[in-house]
Formats: sequence, C-alpha cells, structure tokens
Amino acid sequence: MRFILSLLFIPCLCFGRDWSFDVLMDDKLIGEHVFQLKEDGKFQQLISNANFKVTLLSIPVYKYKHISQESWSKDCLRAVEASTQDGGDQYKVLGKSETDIFKLVEPSKEAFSADCPMTFSYWNPSMLKQNKLLNVQTGEYMEVQIKSLGKKTIKVKNENIEADSYQLTAPKINIQLWYKDNKEWVKLESITPDNHYISYILK
Repeated sequence: MRFILSLLFIPCLCFGRDWSFDVLMDDKLIGEHVFQLKEDGKFQQLISNANFKVTLLSIPVYKYKHISQESWSKDCLRAVEASTQDGGDQYKVLGKSETDIFKLVEPSKEAFSADCPMTFSYWNPSMLKQNKLLNVQTGEYMEVQIKSLGKKTIKVKNENIEADSYQLTAPKINIQLWYKDNKEWVKLESITPDNHYISYILK
C-alpha cells in the first residue's frame, strides 16, 4: 500500500509556500506547527509537522507529535499518510481517493463517498465552504459547521491588520480562523475539550 500511495506523491519541479506558527497554550509557548506546500500547477503536496510539549515545574507532562503528507489535485484530497502521538495514544491514517470514493487503509478499512474530500486544510480557503472534513489524526470524516464572523482587527507579526474571521465547530472542536484579504491564513485559536486556550501565532 505504501508503494501505491507513493505513486500519488510525485516529485516535481515546484514552487511552494510555508506557514510556520508558534503554538501557545494558555499564553505559554508549547511548540510549533509548520506547513509546507509544494505545487506544480496540477498537483499540490503538503507536509504538516507539529511538535508540542507541556511541562509542569520543568517536568514534561504531555507531548504531541504529528506529521502528515497529503496529495491534492484541484483542491481535492487524493491521498494522505499521517502519524500522531497524542499523549500516550498513537494514531495512523492512510488512505487514497478512487473516483468518487475515498478509501482508508488505516485506522480501519473503510470508505466514504465524496467527489472532492478535504481535510482540516486551514491553508486553503476553499475549506471554509465544506460541511464535512477528514480528520487526519483519527481518520474520521466528520460533519462541521463553518460560519463567518466578519472582519476583525488582529495583530500579525507586530502589525495590526484587518482580517476575515470564521468559526469552525464540530464535536469536541471549536476553532476560530483568520484570513488576510479573505485568502491568506494568518491566525488560529481554539478551545480544547478540557478548556485550554490554544493559539497559533504566525512567525
């Protein structure tokens, strides 16, 4: 299966974009999340890499590591391979698209019907039009609600800018997103199920 998926992750002469965020929990720096996008006009390849560590009195009490590789075509997910350590839990997600069906191999052999599936791909504003998204940590294709909160003034890289704000909610998920000029992702905030405040600050 890894060989089959490798056919979808094709090396290319690409140009790319990066989003690098410091991640804070309750205003304390806990790590970073970096997104690297390469595209050649027909295909897009995204690598998402997150590494968080929460300490108490300098003693690590929680670690989170996530890396995923996604292949896209025309804003549609073609393949995904992801690995996540969430505290003491380990997750793997592996799947690919076939016509209008997306097939998962891990965490279980399941398939769901979708002409153009998307993940929680905050970097792509087309995500804001979806009512279902694939969670690449758990493999769940879940219903989401996304609504516009209008324009807000926020600080990005020590500069006050006006950005379009959106709220994304789903079971155990409450996220607020900001986009400059309604297309460039610049900020994320979230409330965790146990009421911790998470913020992504663009470096």
